Amino acid sequence: MLSSLLTLGLPTGLARAEPVVKGKTRLVLARTLATALRRGGVQVSKLKQATLQGRTISLPVASGEVDVASGAGSIELEGGFRLARGARSVALTALRLDTAKRTLWGKVDGRGTKIASFAAYTVERVGFGDQVAVAALLLQPDVAAQLGRELGKPRLFRPAAPFASVSSSFKPQFDTLAKGTLQLSLDPGTLAKLKAAEVVPQPFEALTVASEPPTYAASLIGGIVYPDLRGGSAGVEAGIRLQRETPRTVVSWLGLSVSLESNKVFADSSLGSPAGSSPRGVGPIAALDLSGATARVDPGKRTVTITGARATLEASAAALLNEAFAKGAAQPLVAAGDPLGEISLWMTGH
Repeated sequence: MLSSLLTLGLPTGLARAEPVVKGKTRLVLARTLATALRRGGVQVSKLKQATLQGRTISLPVASGEVDVASGAGSIELEGGFRLARGARSVALTALRLDTAKRTLWGKVDGRGTKIASFAAYTVERVGFGDQVAVAALLLQPDVAAQLGRELGKPRLFRPAAPFASVSSSFKPQFDTLAKGTLQLSLDPGTLAKLKAAEVVPQPFEALTVASEPPTYAASLIGGIVYPDLRGGSAGVEAGIRLQRETPRTVVSWLGLSVSLESNKVFADSSLGSPAGSSPRGVGPIAALDLSGATARVDPGKRTVTITGARATLEASAAALLNEAFAKGAAQPLVAAGDPLGEISLWMTGH
């Protein structure tokens, strides 16, 4: 159900900026400018974490937020570079490439300003991340004038001429889900306890993959994929009903979802009985143990696969099953920690 997805904070399909965790940006000074700097006695040097080779200044990506589908967003860069001519110098630091606003921001000798602008950029998906390229940065007129003034070369920098090109490769902390599958294979032992009480599982909007043990699968409708497997979440509209005919009693776990941050399986729970329906709301029904699971990441296909994660009943879920189907408090059918089954996830990012 959509309510369980919103509770977990899963995206509902809208484009969003995603946090950038690592990458590198290469700023290549225009050849004509590099020649003019050399002839004018201006030396270029790196600052802090930057590296310099020829006309190329490489700056690590410190942070940022980018919509990887379009490349629109903002990337904060570490380090910077200095232009020096004799005793005169000017430093450009705290650089920030903003593709949404088509600008390069930063500090010129400690003062924050818009350094350059650009008309367009290109974006190419590289694994889970992007490579964004800007063919021509054009200096702002006031910055061009300031650089020339600081270096004693008023006509060295021209706003209308290309200042540099930029290429930035980065990876996001996570990717929004494009498609995928959640599979639940019920535990035979716990299922035997329920069947002894004449309780039968009924899949809800899910495909039955196998009958022994009962295994159900459904398409994911939302989620977040973490390439480093340190988190992530995914959910489906489908679920299962555990049903007894006489007296007719049904425990429903719908809108199944999995959080790889809390290692919990969530559902919208309810109890139906001859006395009426009793919604229990969205909450965890099982704890997830990934220690024996198999996890695979394919950056090229932007896929994360987790198979065979062990799910054990939460106390609230066990209590609901006992309330519905046990003969009495003294004869519980199940207990917290009993196995619910195995969870598998196949997730593909955008």
